[in-house]
Amino acid sequence: MNIEQLTYIVEVANSNSLATAAKTLNISQSALSQAITKLESELNLKIFNRSRTGAVTTKEGDYIVEKAKSALNAIYQIKEEAKNQLNNLNDVLRLSTIPGLADPIIDTYLSYSKRGSHLKVEVDEKSSLEIIEDIISNKIDIGFIALNKTNTNLVNELNFTPIIEGKILVYASNESHIAKTNDVVTADLLKKQTFVLYKDEYVQGFITNFQRLYGPINISFKTTNLDMITKAVTELGFVTIGHDVSTKFNPNYPSNKMTTLSIVDSFDTSFRFGWIKKNENKLSEQAKLYVNEVNEILTKK
Repeated sequence: MNIEQLTYIVEVANSNSLATAAKTLNISQSALSQAITKLESELNLKIFNRSRTGAVTTKEGDYIVEKAKSALNAIYQIKEEAKNQLNNLNDVLRLSTIPGLADPIIDTYLSYSKRGSHLKVEVDEKSSLEIIEDIISNKIDIGFIALNKTNTNLVNELNFTPIIEGKILVYASNESHIAKTNDVVTADLLKKQTFVLYKDEYVQGFITNFQRLYGPINISFKTTNLDMITKAVTELGFVTIGHDVSTKFNPNYPSNKMTTLSIVDSFDTSFRFGWIKKNENKLSEQAKLYVNEVNEILTKK
């Protein structure tokens, strides 16, 4: 049994005529008749009652023809899916990133699309822990997160590929006393500042540990709005803390108004930044190429 034989019996059943079906299939009537006879012999049943007036399916033949139609339809769907996969027409990459890195991810995608890629992306900004949770629950395919030494256990069952390294820094206005003093800041000097904080688990973890070691600090407010934080720092003289990586790729970061300061007399503030996904989650070739281009941008910066 083969695809051609299934196609033949469906066409004969539709036309009730070997002559008409042969013409439609562009083969000789003799070849068509022989193919059907061979199939009937293989199945050990009669599919058509043939006569000079035409070919009509038998009772058993009705069932065989219906199964043949279903099989041919499934084969058609397989071919269409293969074509779509080849052309990546249905290739959608769901990804999330920590705040501040959406721009290089989107800009790379736009450049990638202009060169003819059919890859589609869905991009969200979330905290690292939220991204890990979404990976585990299959809400996204891949995520870009920050990871420090104390949280490596969170990704033990996942595939984490570090791309760049960074650390948490203090951000202050260029006009502030703390910025003019030095390019590093001590815990005692930091305690005297008023903070505005981004609502992130790593920022909160830093503050919790800092206060445990050095006592309470003055926190004005917390937000996920980076513009509000920037205004509070540049216009009100507050300070904030955050990943140095985020500001490197944030085009709205006012480098002419804000200064970064390293933290001394403190615990480890280093982080690794990279992609997280499930071990069994396979990316398409187009998605892999896209992620590699993002990585090139991140490592060059």
